[in-house]
This record gives sequence, structure tokens and C-alpha cells, in this order.
Amino acid sequence: MTSKKVVNFISGHIDLTQEEFDRYYCALLDRAIDRDECFVVGDAKGTDTLAQQYLFGRTEAVIVYHMFASPRNNVGFPTRGGFQSDVERDTQLTLDSERDIAWVRRGRERSGTQANLDRRSKKE
Repeated sequence: MTSKKVVNFISGHIDLTQEEFDRYYCALLDRAIDRDECFVVGDAKGTDTLAQQYLFGRTEAVIVYHMFASPRNNVGFPTRGGFQSDVERDTQLTLDSERDIAWVRRGRERSGTQANLDRRSKKE
């Protein structure tokens, strides 16, 4: 009997600092790697790019989702593209994953990251 691997959707702010990434993401990513879980992530600057850089060399179980023909940022992972909007891409990222790894900065509760978390709670 084979068990399906958990897929984590990594999302966050495009202006996330390295300090914030280290504080709010690294331990969660390490825990997921230790559990042999998979990751899906977008191609934006900030959290998406920091996550790709962090995961590169630590796991190959990453797919970068992007709009249109090619990703804006990709450190070398396989891609899934052709989405026509951020919402279409992010909705598919939620559908293709079971868990979120995300952090919303205080005062940014109307951000795309919060929308991703809200979409997950509606999915469940």
C-alpha cells in the first residue's frame, strides 16, 4: 500500500525580508523536508523566490507554478504554467496541495497570502 505524500503550498509577501523568512518559514520547511513532503510555490519575488532558494539542494520535490509561458523566477525546479491570472494560479496551487506554509504580516490581512489561507479554509 502506497501512501500519498503531503503537498505544501508555500506563499507569502513579495516584500518579505530574509529575517522574516528565516523566522517564519525555515523551521516549517525543514520539518516538511524531514517528513519527505512535497512543495508547490509560485514564481514571484519575495517569499516564492526565497523559498525556492532555500529548498534548492535540500529537496527535488518542488514544482514552481507560473502565469503565461515562462516563470519570472525559478532556481531550477520543474514548472507548471499557462495560468492567466494570479488568482487562477493561486487557486490551482491550493487545489493541488493539502497544507499551507504561509505567514501574514500584521496589517496585511487583505493580502494575496491571506486570500490563499482563506481559500484553504473554504476548501476544508
